Amino acid sequence: MRNLIASLCIALIASLLALGPGVAKAADARLEIPASADPDAVAFLVAASAKDFKASGAQRPVAIRGARVGFFAEGGKGVYLLCGSFKTEAGARAKWTDFATIKTSDYEQWLGGTAKSYCGQRSIKWYAGDPSAALMKAIQD
Repeated sequence: MRNLIASLCIALIASLLALGPGVAKAADARLEIPASADPDAVAFLVAASAKDFKASGAQRPVAIRGARVGFFAEGGKGVYLLCGSFKTEAGARAKWTDFATIKTSDYEQWLGGTAKSYCGQRSIKWYAGDPSAALMKAIQD
């Protein structure tokens, strides 16, 4: 009985994996990518990211660099994200950590390797501008 259930689970997972990417790509291909970033989405991402950084207490960033806003398709829906890196100590030897703030029904913030993976997707449309200073100001307010 165990082998039957395991076999059925494996078959179901294999079917979903075979079906999933094609369906997602077809839906994503129909999604229109905005020519410029939605200012409301950018403001939301900066505010949400600052809120998360403020909640981290002692690990609050002292510097942000390379922040950029992008857009990608996921499951047929458009998603905005804010990526960059931060350090929590001053000085040239301080470690920079990647971050990604993703606009979902609310938001998600990821740090380190997960953030680097999100922000490294080739399908992201990056927009001009660097909101690093705006994010740093929002963190300090």
